[in-house]
Order: sequence, then structure tokens, then C-alpha cells
Amino acid sequence: MKKKGFLDDISLGSLQQMVPCFQPNIKNYRKGDTILTYDGDPGARIAVLSEGRARLDVLTPEGNSFRLESIEEGDVFGEMFSLPLDSCTYLVRAETGCRVIYLDYQHVTTPCFRLCPHHTQLISNLFVMAAQKTQVLSFHLSILNQHTTREKLLSYLRYARHGVPAAADGSFEIPMSLSSLAEYLGVDRSAMMREIRAMKEDGILEGGRRTFRLLESG
Repeated sequence: MKKKGFLDDISLGSLQQMVPCFQPNIKNYRKGDTILTYDGDPGARIAVLSEGRARLDVLTPEGNSFRLESIEEGDVFGEMFSLPLDSCTYLVRAETGCRVIYLDYQHVTTPCFRLCPHHTQLISNLFVMAAQKTQVLSFHLSILNQHTTREKLLSYLRYARHGVPAAADGSFEIPMSLSSLAEYLGVDRSAMMREIRAMKEDGILEGGRRTFRLLESG
């Protein structure tokens, strides 16, 4: 399914008409700043990353931290998109300088008295995005619950293979570096590289760096 955008099918003119209804609040952040800490209120604010790159991190009760999601320009985040475990803390951190547009949840999800069609479209976009984000986060958590590095790698590579165009020989490119992949899987990079070599020797996959080919059907 194509990733839904917050402003899909909404013209610039329509957006300009909606801005007074939304009462946006724009903030700038420096690299390394904490943009948002989820406080458990699903209706507090909707945040749109208009510039920069950020990440959603999870802090476990044991003090371990790992990336749950990468946030790119145009992405929406906030409490309503979280998949919370009550014992964990969720933080959005700036990986570069960032500009974030905050929108009040009630102003976005409650149409104005004119029942503008573009506002209705935006609400539809928002809930499709929430469903898609929940699927992505659920998949990531399912990978993290795998017991071995090999199981985590295979789960991710099978998923990635069906999400990007493949070459004629079945090879495909993953959308992150190997260092980022190790962080995404919650494993040590050196241990992951050893497992990739072992999987090659076992005839499970070929390739390396960002390009792989799984030697299995399906």
C-alpha cells in the first residue's frame, strides 16, 4: 500500500483556507533536541515534520534505548500514532535541525461549520496514516520479539523484498545502511555482520551492504 501523506489530494488553495481553523504552532529544533515526549494523551497534538529528519526512540525500564521509527519530512507523529507499552518511555528526537508544525487534535478532527470537503479529506488522510503507522510499528515490534539475530534478519529482509522494486535476478536494496539496520533490529552490528556471513555460507542469501538476494522461494 502506498504511504499516505497528510496533505494528499488537498490543493494549496484549500490548505490556505484551512489554516485559520487549525491554529498551527510552529517550532524549530536543533540536532539532538527532544521534540516530543509521549505522555499518554492520544488527543493532545498532531505534529507534522515540515523540515529535517527525526526519530522515535523507545526507552525501556532497564535503561536501554532503541529506534522504533524514522521520521522524514512530511511525516506526522504524536501520541495518537504510538503503540505504547505502559512500562516504556517514547521520545521523538531531532537527527538534524527540524521545523515542526503542531496542530490541535480537536481542530483537525472536528470539521468546521461549513463542512469543507478538503477538511473531510484531511481527516480521511489522517486516519489512513494512523492505520498504516500502526501496521509498521506492529511489524517492527514483532521483529524485536524474534529470539535470534538470524530470525530478525530474515523477517526484515522478507518484508523489505516485497516493499521495493526488485532487479531481474531478484536482488533488492534496503532503505537503510547496515549500521541503521542493526539499530533497527536491536542487535550489535558486528554480531549482525557475522550472521550475514553465516547466512551466505548456509546458502540463505547473497549480497551485502544495502543489496541482498534471498535464495528462497516466495
